[in-house]
Amino acid sequence: MPPRILLAIALCFGCASAAKPGTLYRKGVDAFEADDMNGAVTALQAFVDKSCAPTSTDKRCREACIKLGHAHERLGSPAGAWAAYDAAMAFGPHTRDAAVKADLERTQAQLAERKDRGGDQAPVVILYRDEVSDEFNARSLSVSVDFEQVVNKEKDASELHGADYRRIWGGSAPVGDHVLIVEAVHDCKPGMGKCARSHLRKAWSFKSAVHAPVTIQVRAYAEDGEGDAPAHPALDFGLR
Repeated sequence: MPPRILLAIALCFGCASAAKPGTLYRKGVDAFEADDMNGAVTALQAFVDKSCAPTSTDKRCREACIKLGHAHERLGSPAGAWAAYDAAMAFGPHTRDAAVKADLERTQAQLAERKDRGGDQAPVVILYRDEVSDEFNARSLSVSVDFEQVVNKEKDASELHGADYRRIWGGSAPVGDHVLIVEAVHDCKPGMGKCARSHLRKAWSFKSAVHAPVTIQVRAYAEDGEGDAPAHPALDFGLR
């Protein structure tokens, strides 16, 4: 492919991340209403990543997550849909909670049905790194794959603190869509002032393919607070 075309593609992929949150939200909603589900997923996910941290008060976050879930469903990804609906439950208003819970139940049932069919398996490895700043102590870590707990660390969770990723689980999963759920609790060391106990819970989706091992990297880190607010733990996810 000519270098000029490659450059254009690279610039295009950078468009979503560089756009303003309001522009991303509007672009995602417009794409959804125009039946462009791929465009809706790209723009709405970029908006959620920029504007919808657990502490966000942006009133568009809930609707963005719900529409993101519907778009994933229409693209045949129940795991992506489930993770988006799960995120939506964290944001108000909660007048439509029953409908979102029904969405969660439906997509979870779809994932269970796929798993029950069996078929080819793919290797999955989960790596974890806790680089939360020293004013916090890691108290516990729980990891689930497709709603089954695969890691449960309590007394020894602090052993995962450090600069390097450590393997915490390895196994196999049916080829296709999957949901990863991570819960991490951090306590504050004595005398840390405004610091408070932190309970993190986040879900992501990932795909596995035949003869293609999946390595998942989960990172706990300290995210700066807004204004005078202290830093607080957060979770990040990546594939390699």
